[in-house]
Amino acid sequence: MNNRLLSGLIGLTAGIAATTGAAVALWPKPTPPADLRPLEINPDTPAVRSGNLTFDTIGLRCGIITVVGTHAEHWAKGRLCRVRITVTSQDSVFGEIDNNLHRLTLDNGRTLPLDREATQIKRQPLETEVAAHGQITYDLWFDLPKNTRPTNLHVRANEEEPPATIPLPERDWTEGSA
Repeated sequence: MNNRLLSGLIGLTAGIAATTGAAVALWPKPTPPADLRPLEINPDTPAVRSGNLTFDTIGLRCGIITVVGTHAEHWAKGRLCRVRITVTSQDSVFGEIDNNLHRLTLDNGRTLPLDREATQIKRQPLETEVAAHGQITYDLWFDLPKNTRPTNLHVRANEEEPPATIPLPERDWTEGSA
């Protein structure tokens, strides 16, 4: 084999390797789906930002008739809805989060505050903080009147920031406990 041909093959092989390496490094990687709980769906909604916090819904389940914890039981007045969210700080300081500022909008236009009893029974935070450039995941609980569906979740970083709206998928929910 002559030297020119050998040099050409080596160059071609190096070029293919470099191109393949660049493609692997730059190709978008699919985000793995969150581990869903029984009867929970992935809302598949875009993350939204309020102030220096980004909110992302990663799980949704409604139609829950009761919640049971180690210290109490709570029956819904209508049907409970659990929204699992991940909050990410985009700032270099801790972010304070008051979950009482979030609201769930229903298909009849009514907005609901957080259900404090279900939240406390399931040991989820009413108020919390997220570390600088950190992330925290937890559940928001709402008690929906019967025959209503959630349409949007409005989240706020704090009282000074305007709320951001996360549209929720329409769905018929089976009943059950959590």
